[in-house]
Amino acid sequence: MDKKTIFFVILALLLSSTAFLFGVDKAKVPQTIYKVYLDGKAIGLIDSKEELEKYIDHEQDNIKERYGVDKVYLPNNLDIEKETTYSDNISSVEDIYKKIVDIAPFTISGYEIKIKGVEEMTEDGVEQTQTVKLFVLDKDLFSEATEGTIQAFIDENTYDAFRANNQKEIDDVGKKVENLYIQNNITIKKTNISTEEQIFTTPEDLSQYLLFGTLETQKDYKVKSGETIEDIAFNHKMSTNEFLVANPEITSENVLLTEGETVNIGTINPAFKVIEEDYVVEYQTIDYHTTYEYDNSLPKGTERVKREGVDGKAKVSYIVKKANGEILSTETQSTETIKEAQNKIVIRGTKVVSGVGVNISGVWFWPTEKPYTLNSPYGYRSGKLHTGTDIGGSYGSNIYASNNGVVVESGYTGYNGNYIIINHNNGYYTTYGHLSKRLVQAGETVEMGQVIGKMGQTGYATGVHLHFSIWKGYPFRGGTSYNAMRVLKFK
Repeated sequence: MDKKTIFFVILALLLSSTAFLFGVDKAKVPQTIYKVYLDGKAIGLIDSKEELEKYIDHEQDNIKERYGVDKVYLPNNLDIEKETTYSDNISSVEDIYKKIVDIAPFTISGYEIKIKGVEEMTEDGVEQTQTVKLFVLDKDLFSEATEGTIQAFIDENTYDAFRANNQKEIDDVGKKVENLYIQNNITIKKTNISTEEQIFTTPEDLSQYLLFGTLETQKDYKVKSGETIEDIAFNHKMSTNEFLVANPEITSENVLLTEGETVNIGTINPAFKVIEEDYVVEYQTIDYHTTYEYDNSLPKGTERVKREGVDGKAKVSYIVKKANGEILSTETQSTETIKEAQNKIVIRGTKVVSGVGVNISGVWFWPTEKPYTLNSPYGYRSGKLHTGTDIGGSYGSNIYASNNGVVVESGYTGYNGNYIIINHNNGYYTTYGHLSKRLVQAGETVEMGQVIGKMGQTGYATGVHLHFSIWKGYPFRGGTSYNAMRVLKFK
């Protein structure tokens, strides 16, 4: 045997002895497996992602039965990544299932619906409503529930006629819905929903949630003797419209309630704003004003009627914009005077403007021109107090001092725009907001019925209107606001 042959024999013996001493480690051969992560933390290796998915689906019949679905999916916080490894520490799908079954909720296929909040104006400024996120298994269920929620704010027959595009044309007077839409931006995307989420399966439940923000919608209250719908709504920080939405069996705020009757005072918290724009034509009474002539020959404090007043009549058309049934603004389109109002003329013995107004039980002067519309009344809106009455009219029309007094503020704020505050020196103050122009300054003495400004839309105002309020004590600084439409008598 030559030297070359001997070398290769020795080399072969060395290699075989190495294999004998250390063995051949099959784990050193790389293989493709799947690494499982729960909340970013590795919990094991498996041979097949598909097998784990099948095992979970097979084991979760209770979820299938509860939601009426055919398949159950992995938890949303479970990630499975393919990787190549030398490790032989492979778990069974059963072992991985046991690690996650009690701590990671499984998922089912459905839809995530996001209703984005919108800006709304309050007396504290502009605020953003809450963005609502909810889950359904079927998109049609959301559409059906939305229809039910919209009909909480608009008459069913009117809604059906609008949708079918067969509303009756206005012959003489009446109302026609010009536009109806949801103001919020709504997005719908298909996703796997965690079974820990609140998943809506009936349109009735979802409609209630969209309207009240909860499924606990009933809060019973027993009517006390003499209480009206307006009383109950105000005392529980609701508007009368919100009360009627919560009590759909009560058809009007003028319905008389009986003592001991049970009503729902559950506060509504709609997930979206239903905007309704109506074209309205109606006859309005033009109330006459009382004007005064002064005669120095008559004793001071005496007066006599020179001519009785006669109301007029006008045919008015306007656009009214509502959000969830509450009036946001009115915009006068036309005014046709059918009959002119004839002012009442009273002769007074002397003309003295003392700056002291008549008391709260006396007759006060209506603060706007006529005809007018009452847009947003005094009362609560979603739990916040609207401290005045919004009176709609034409841009630039006259605003009148409602009583004798002294102007204590005449200025501008971001919310009220141009505003005036009058101290009537009888314990009460009146405020006039959103004016286009102020015609009096602080320190001036004004007389009941005097023009003090012009109607406008300054500050945070939706549409042209006057925000009129009465306070006992200084407004916003310790004073108490009252509903002018209830405590004052106007002429």
